[in-house]
Formats: sequence, C-alpha cells, structure tokens
Amino acid sequence: MDDDEHVLVRSRWGTSRYVYNHRNPVGLALIVLTPLLALGALIGMRAESTWSEGELRDAVHAGIQRLDGGRHYTVLEGDHGGLITEAIRRSGIGPEYGVETREAGAGRYTVSTADTTASYCAHITLTLDEEPPVVFPDAADLPPPGPDMLAFYVSHATVGDGPCP
Repeated sequence: MDDDEHVLVRSRWGTSRYVYNHRNPVGLALIVLTPLLALGALIGMRAESTWSEGELRDAVHAGIQRLDGGRHYTVLEGDHGGLITEAIRRSGIGPEYGVETREAGAGRYTVSTADTTASYCAHITLTLDEEPPVVFPDAADLPPPGPDMLAFYVSHATVGDGPCP
C-alpha cells in the first residue's frame, strides 16, 4: 500500500461519487463495519417498536393503577377503551402505539397487542365527581347530567389476567 492511498476515492463506474477505498485499511474497515452498524440500528429500532409480554404486563398494570381514581371529562355511556389506551400510553412503558382494547360489555375491556399472545381484562366504572375541578362562583347548582352528556367522572379500574369472559 502506498502512503498516499486515500480513505475515499472517486468511483470508477462513471459517476462523480466517492466510495470507500478497499486498499486503505480504514476504508476496508468502513466497508465491513458500515453494513453491520446499519443492520444493528435496524434491529434496535424493531425491538423498540414492538411489544414484549413483560412490557405489556407492566404497562397495563401501571396504566390501570394510573386510571383508578382519576378524573375524566367524558360521557357515562359509550366506549371507554380510549381511557384505558391513553393511561397505558402515559405509563411510559413499551411503544406508544399498538395497544388494542375490545369492549366485552359491562365496563370490561380486553387489552392486547398484535405483537404478543397475552391479554388482560380491564374493568372500568365511572361515578359522577361530586367536586369537579372546575367551579363557577355564584353559579346555580346544575341538574345531574344524563348518560350521554359530558361531565366530570371519577374512574375506578381493576385488571385481571386473560381475556374478558
């Protein structure tokens, strides 16, 4: 090897691009290491974007714990799977997407992901918040909201292993 071999040389394929020089030890090392580093980065990104069984278990339990006793501005009737999904996302465990909630009736939701075989049964009930966080001074007491009206509710949540019956 000559002392004047450069790490990058002009391509011989008729383009004006520069390529690694295989005659230079640093260039040869870069030829070998670059694809390996790229492959490692892709594998790492894949691992960060999929759920594992342990991550799902920890995220569901942390999310349900966060949801229990929380205040929500919502309607009494309807699908509350979004509350569960948001609580799991806010737990900070696992990817921020990919959690599925399926309503099983009577306030029960089966929580799972496409990446795992595990599933959990979350049960959520809402009771009217007696002391809502927004208070209007000198306002007359409002009548209790109907089931399809927005109001402040306190959630009570539990979780069990396996899908909901």
